[in-house]
Amino acid sequence: MRGRVIASVVVAMVVMIGLLAPTTGVAQGPQVQITSPSMNEVVRGRVPIIGSASIADFQFYKVEFGVGPNPSQWAVIGSLHDSPVINGQLEVWDTTGIPDGVYSLQLQAVKQDGNWEAFFVRGITVANSEPTETPTPEEATPTEEPSDMTPTPPALAEETGPRPTATVQIIRPTAAALSVPTATPTLSRPGEQPLLPVNPADWREAFMFGAATMGVVFIVLGLVFGLRRLL
Repeated sequence: MRGRVIASVVVAMVVMIGLLAPTTGVAQGPQVQITSPSMNEVVRGRVPIIGSASIADFQFYKVEFGVGPNPSQWAVIGSLHDSPVINGQLEVWDTTGIPDGVYSLQLQAVKQDGNWEAFFVRGITVANSEPTETPTPEEATPTEEPSDMTPTPPALAEETGPRPTATVQIIRPTAAALSVPTATPTLSRPGEQPLLPVNPADWREAFMFGAATMGVVFIVLGLVFGLRRLL
């Protein structure tokens, strides 16, 4: 009896576990989300979209993009997917064919009855253009400024060895050079002196000069005595 009771208890526990398993799976709820890229992220090129798309009565999911933070129109990325994804790659977004700017993503998981659940990622910036490199300013070439300084002439090398000195030579005069020639008188006899010739014209001029001189002297004396009398 005890064995049958134990077996019945084990079978009942297995049945209960089997019944609770689906209930636990439904209790987890839908998973519709995008984990990458995130809001306000900058992307370029081919961008993998990572997340989950799994709901009850799952039919398919799709990923769409729109222009701006609140798009009024959406475009499908890739195609529709009829298999749910949990924490995996949902789609690959090729941004090379669209202009740079701000975009938004939408993930829709559609049920069998046509209803859906959606998840949005807004403010994604597409920047495929290479950032413009700012040219590094080149170092300024130093310019030679005119200098007011007068160039210093190169120093002359000092001469080595004794310098030549000027030799002063004093020439002493000889006794012959200092002697003054003396005139040697020539003696002549008295009887042999030559007679000087007498020129009458010279005597006449001498007489006239003497007479004129005496006349001037008398005139001066007369004037002197005349002035003394007047005074």
